[in-house]
Amino acid sequence: MEESDQEFLRVLHEEKIRTQSERADYVTRKLAFITVIFGISSVNLGIEIADIYWLLYFIPLVAICYDLYIMSADSRIKRIGTFLGKYPASKAGEAEKVWEQFCRSYRDDTSPSANMLISFIVTLVAGIFIRFQQPHLHEHDRLVLAIWLIVSLFSIAGLWINHRDTIKKITNYDMALDSISIQIE
Repeated sequence: MEESDQEFLRVLHEEKIRTQSERADYVTRKLAFITVIFGISSVNLGIEIADIYWLLYFIPLVAICYDLYIMSADSRIKRIGTFLGKYPASKAGEAEKVWEQFCRSYRDDTSPSANMLISFIVTLVAGIFIRFQQPHLHEHDRLVLAIWLIVSLFSIAGLWINHRDTIKKITNYDMALDSISIQIE
């Protein structure tokens, strides 16, 4: 194996570790954002929540943006892990290859599902809070609120389904490599 290949594999391994930290950071930031937005209502800043409730309309947009970053990092981690685990010349070591195979065989979908569930719940809560901040909405305003809520919830669910399908493709690629036993020199 060429020295440049070894360098590439080393950098790829470091990228996987860096991306795991990045994903954790995005999850932490998303939870902090949600906590701050909903925590504003319990702090007396001299501003009435009824005057700034419209900020809650941005919660799904920001949650979806964080979800996109989280899902991107998650799929990068899984692609790198699959590659390092399958590349026969990788200096990752047998223990790491076995660990990658074990992780692929017993993949845990809890984290992506929990992430989607959090986005779903905070969007519902924001919708409910908006509705109760305006008890006498006109028909048109109720329709706009309902459309906003439905589009937001379907967008979150659609992103989750897309991410799940992406992870399945990575897994299927991994299984295809197992079945044909590709040897890369």
